Amino acid sequence: EFTVDKVITVGTATAHCIDASLPGDWPIGSIVTLKINTDRRKAIEMNHSATHLLHWALHKVVSPATSQQGSSVTTERLRFDFNASALSAQQIDEVEAKVNSCIHNKDTINWAEHPYSEIRHRPDIMQFFGDKYGETVRVVQIGSHNDSLNGYSMELCGGTHVRNTAEIELFKIKSESAIAAGVRRIEALCGQAAKDYLEAEKAKELAARKIALEKLS
Repeated sequence: EFTVDKVITVGTATAHCIDASLPGDWPIGSIVTLKINTDRRKAIEMNHSATHLLHWALHKVVSPATSQQGSSVTTERLRFDFNASALSAQQIDEVEAKVNSCIHNKDTINWAEHPYSEIRHRPDIMQFFGDKYGETVRVVQIGSHNDSLNGYSMELCGGTHVRNTAEIELFKIKSESAIAAGVRRIEALCGQAAKDYLEAEKAKELAARKIALEKLS
């Protein structure tokens, strides 16, 4: 049994990569069975879908001109870079509230492939013009129950996602900071990681209050 470290595209094929130093002789024609690590995949799906919701919420709260400058999704957290000035505490709360409202609403997430020629001029579908797209693209949309491309969040994306926003459970922004001139970064947590973070913050607050009361007494 080997762990797949990464998946890459080689021509029209998909290559599953493992550590070349591992022992074993696999002649051409060998049959292997691929098994998804479901726990790891689920965590990534939650954080990835939450990233799409965060992007949508930033458009609503900050500006429609806010665009993604980079992102990273892991099993532990999501990170999203965007062009904007510093967000106020109120804006951060509003963004967080909008994402959690979508989670509470249990909105459907679906995806389908479409000809890029039909998509490229759609301003309501987020696409990254520095990227190169083929003739067919995959649109991930949230809030639509069919392939009509009428969801409130729509993006060109090839990644893995949950099927319903309720699966994200909870969204919590951990930090918002500058990483370059005019570029901000949000780090956030989902699901159990978000719940654990809130519990830890609550414990810190209670401990600080206890120390303050002891000093007063």
